[in-house]
Amino acid sequence: MSRRLAALTCGVLALPVFVSTAALAEAAPRVASASVSAKAPTPKKKPAPKKKPVAKKSVAKKKPAPKKPAAKKPASKKPVAKKVVKAAPARSVFTSRVVAAAGPVKSASGATWSRRPATLGSWRTGRITGDVARTADDNLYRTTAPGVKWYRLGVPAPATYRVRLLLAENYFDRAGQRVFDVSAEGRRVATGVDIVKAVGKNAAYDVTFTVPVRDGLLDLEFTAKADLPIVSGVEVTSTVPVAPMPAPRPKVALSPGSFYYTDISKAPLAANSAAASAHLLAQVENHWGGVAALNAYRYNNSFYEVPRNQKKTRVAFYDCQKKGYTPSELFNGPKYFEDVPIPADAVPATGTDKQVTIYDRAADKLWEFWVTEKQAGGTWRACWGGRIDRVSQNQGIFPAPYGATASGLAMTPGVISIDEFRRGRIDHAMYLAIIEPAKWSNFSWPANRTDGHSTDPNALMEGQRVRLDPELDLSTIPMTPVARMIAEAAQKYGFVVTDRAGAVAVVTESGNAEKARTGVNPWDKLLAGPDYQAMQGFPWASMQVLPKDYGKR
Repeated sequence: MSRRLAALTCGVLALPVFVSTAALAEAAPRVASASVSAKAPTPKKKPAPKKKPVAKKSVAKKKPAPKKPAAKKPASKKPVAKKVVKAAPARSVFTSRVVAAAGPVKSASGATWSRRPATLGSWRTGRITGDVARTADDNLYRTTAPGVKWYRLGVPAPATYRVRLLLAENYFDRAGQRVFDVSAEGRRVATGVDIVKAVGKNAAYDVTFTVPVRDGLLDLEFTAKADLPIVSGVEVTSTVPVAPMPAPRPKVALSPGSFYYTDISKAPLAANSAAASAHLLAQVENHWGGVAALNAYRYNNSFYEVPRNQKKTRVAFYDCQKKGYTPSELFNGPKYFEDVPIPADAVPATGTDKQVTIYDRAADKLWEFWVTEKQAGGTWRACWGGRIDRVSQNQGIFPAPYGATASGLAMTPGVISIDEFRRGRIDHAMYLAIIEPAKWSNFSWPANRTDGHSTDPNALMEGQRVRLDPELDLSTIPMTPVARMIAEAAQKYGFVVTDRAGAVAVVTESGNAEKARTGVNPWDKLLAGPDYQAMQGFPWASMQVLPKDYGKR
């Protein structure tokens, strides 16, 4: 249906590449909290009302008969309700340790430092080949990340955190040749850092400081004064025990059995897996300098989760595809374009597709629109789209032929969200657009349609699942940190071919919504280089293809 252009520019800037890493936190012993129960007080009995005195008749007094003591009834005991208080989450000292190395590194004390995360803003590496002076932990300092601009780390609670920057100079040998400042949470914490001046070349040097974090994200900035800032590792420790970080919530709550959440690392392969993988590889290698796209700035998806009381509106139909008629179900029957809770200040994704997703968690409904435009007077129109009701019980498939993707699959669950990028981990299958999907009559579950055109028998079908070889050792392959993060997810959850585009492309959440709120597009800081080079080094030659309709019940 949609003819998507990838977010790329002509010409390719050759940049050094390296292997990315994912963050690992080591927890100290936890202090358990016990649950508390309390008895509710037994209600007091209300006293019986006093009787009005009755006038007595004059009669001869009789000797009262001796009264037999009445047998007492045992008091009936009512069950007393107990108030149960949930145990507070166990608290522990939060610790995160990462290094610029390609793989995890053990310190002399036995602590594990994880490999470089995508949240460390540098795409380069350097290395000290000989001895590293002033430390017994040479491997923590041996690999460097010159050109680092920032470091982001999600922290579990508002608290003060101790930060230790591991530094070593592997290139310059004179003071003043590399000088930089460090800021934390917008406050300058180190000025004029000059490693050679402090300890010389090929020697370990630490910069430590404490910083309060209140917004859940530790934000470090490195500012160059002479040449490029450099870092070998970052250790972050809370100064007090804090509750553990909650598990991330999916952008959209789908059925737990959704194909988006299925581990396919042990799934069988299609009979033509090698040939179909080669067909995909050729689409990468023969276009855009041989680098697949990461659509971070355009041709992606603006997402809005709306509150329960969001004002609803009618989205008009815009016949941009020259159908010549208005599909009846847009305004009759299910009325997909009626009563849409689209915010008045919503901003569609940049590019001709102008995608917008609206999610009402309370109503359990998801809308996705394609070529979405706000008209004069504040009204909205869209060329296509649809709605999923009871989305929490749905796999992520729109009723045919509705929805914003050419395959009928929900786009939002497959894009890389801003929050996922910030934490450096993806826990779902990813949306993949390709140049030559199989022709329109040939598609695979979970897709219910296609806009493909290729007659090659090995062309991937829309809806088909592809994964990166789970046995591939990613630490041996030079790639950007972004490509490394995506590769890790691709080994477990893989990609779903969802659309046709002008390049093989992985797609992110649009930053337009956040930019409208804050004035800053988050991708300006999250990406350490241009988005059209973010996938540099991804091992497309090691892709594997699953059979048609894999996972269909």
